[in-house]
Amino acid sequence: MTFARFVRLMIVFAVAFLASLPARAQEKKPAAPPMSKEQQAQMDAMMKAMAPGPAHKQLAQLVGDWTFTSKMWMDPSAPPTDMSGTTSYRMILGGRYLHGEHHGSFMGMPFEGLGDVAFDNLTQKYYASWMDNMGTSLLVLPGSYDAAKKAYTFTGEMPDPAKPSVVIKVREVITLVDADTHRLEWYQTQGGKEARTMEIVYTRKK
Repeated sequence: MTFARFVRLMIVFAVAFLASLPARAQEKKPAAPPMSKEQQAQMDAMMKAMAPGPAHKQLAQLVGDWTFTSKMWMDPSAPPTDMSGTTSYRMILGGRYLHGEHHGSFMGMPFEGLGDVAFDNLTQKYYASWMDNMGTSLLVLPGSYDAAKKAYTFTGEMPDPAKPSVVIKVREVITLVDADTHRLEWYQTQGGKEARTMEIVYTRKK
């Protein structure tokens, strides 16, 4: 068989195969067997766990663009260090997580941070995560929401940046002041005493 004839034969086979595709697509696939009661219950539980609910809808109230001003107390006896910048919140992954992107400057250096807030339908807890360009750590804190105070509170532990071998307790409180204002307060416990080390006030851009 010559090479030219071989090529023509392959073209014929290819055309015949493509022509058969519509017929193949119309072939009935065997129906999947019905799920057992246990499988159906598992499916229902999974669908319930993955569905955004009222807690996620509440987090979505923060979606939008904001400006912020912050104060940081490096030394309780000294004046705070000021910082300002912008924040943009949006819901991601089908309205399941509040994602925030923060930009500003700190002590003459560009500052970038990423923070997410989640509500886990399985544990019925909130979780806040944070990372920024001032370090290499990923902080994740579990928390809860107090409807009376309109405040989220997250607690946990983190290494002391000055002494990584030392673990310090931290507490973050996010208060929803009104539709256009919310406040973040950061507390650290050192030497058995808790002190506020940072406050950030966010104002919605008009």
